[in-house]
Amino acid sequence: MEQDALHWRRGRTTVVVPGTRIRQVEATGKSLAVLLFEDTQVDTAMTVRHRNRDMVAALGTEIEAIMSDADPSRNRRPLQRHSVQVWPLRTLADLRDRVLHGSPWWRRALWYVVLGLPLAVWLPVEPFLGFFAWLLLPAGVVLLRMWVGMAELDTRWVMWRRGITVRARFEADPYSEGTNDYIVHFRTLDGQNVTARPALRGRRDEIRYDPQDPSRVLARTRLAWLGVALVAFLLTGFWGVVLSIPAILWLIEVLALPF
Repeated sequence: MEQDALHWRRGRTTVVVPGTRIRQVEATGKSLAVLLFEDTQVDTAMTVRHRNRDMVAALGTEIEAIMSDADPSRNRRPLQRHSVQVWPLRTLADLRDRVLHGSPWWRRALWYVVLGLPLAVWLPVEPFLGFFAWLLLPAGVVLLRMWVGMAELDTRWVMWRRGITVRARFEADPYSEGTNDYIVHFRTLDGQNVTARPALRGRRDEIRYDPQDPSRVLARTRLAWLGVALVAFLLTGFWGVVLSIPAILWLIEVLALPF
């Protein structure tokens, strides 16, 4: 049931029956019969069987709710048929839509598959090394990117380049279940009052904020941040480096080729 119409799926074909095309609904025990008008040019009866009588009765009630009491001879919306493609064709169609209209990472992944695999296999380098390098490199990059995010390396790089240091007021976050979660209040150089949530509490009541995005703040920390960065590296960064080693070895051999 969707948009005042009954969707009847038979195999790979779905028939969409508007409520005005339904003449009668008969629910008998575990069987439900939907009778259509003669001008629908399809079977005049559709039958559904379910082991639960209550489910059959509820479905009959929903179908009756979309039926119209208008004159059957008036102009009504026609039936529609939608054929579902075989799953390989449907998968290819979905992939095409994602590449053309989805995230740019889908297009980058397509280029990596189309160009990366032939280069990794056809270049005069150990083919197994090239294939494993091509296969493991995406996982290595993803894990390294996770480590960068967990350790705030990207945020610290932005703050080192354009961050501005100001005085701030820290207070415990009343809506957080943790004991080390804080809210920071500060005023930017242009007079804007900002409330943000830094990942860690600094030793001094100072923070650095990004002038292009004042809600992006970084508290001055010492050993606490190093501990977080180390734990994050052991969880994700280390395995990212391990999975990237075949790609590094392959690149070294490619650069050593006599071109």
